[in-house]
Amino acid sequence: MQTEATLEELVSQLASSSVAFGTDNPVNAELGPALQAALADASLDPAGMIVLEQTPPVIADLRDLAQDAAAETGLDTVLVRTPQVAVGVSDSLTRAQVERGERAMVAEPDYVAGVHAFADAANGFSLNWPLVVAAVLVVLAAVAAAAAFSARRG
Repeated sequence: MQTEATLEELVSQLASSSVAFGTDNPVNAELGPALQAALADASLDPAGMIVLEQTPPVIADLRDLAQDAAAETGLDTVLVRTPQVAVGVSDSLTRAQVERGERAMVAEPDYVAGVHAFADAANGFSLNWPLVVAAVLVVLAAVAAAAAFSARRG
């Protein structure tokens, strides 16, 4: 079993590419350029992605890794992906946007499609449905009250 790369090794990879890999895997040669293109298309510039083959026992360690990599590289957004987890940090996206993106990315088993899903969810418009329903109910109640008042007067 291969050991994962250190933070310094990942930062070094991110210095020359927008994608860093935790292990040397034969699929990296094909996956790397595809992920680079997806990051460029995602309008998250400047962004980087770290791909790890193992999820650590403490998932919060992935957020720390993303934050440390962002601080070391100066990247605005850093995504970390393992087979089970997707984590992101960003200076330009809100925490809510990042969390929507994380949920969308981890739901997509294809890592390249996951980057697109992250960007779409993070940059997409999201309605607060409970608030919309409450507002509609208030308007309907006001209309019903006005109709009842009008019927009593007439």
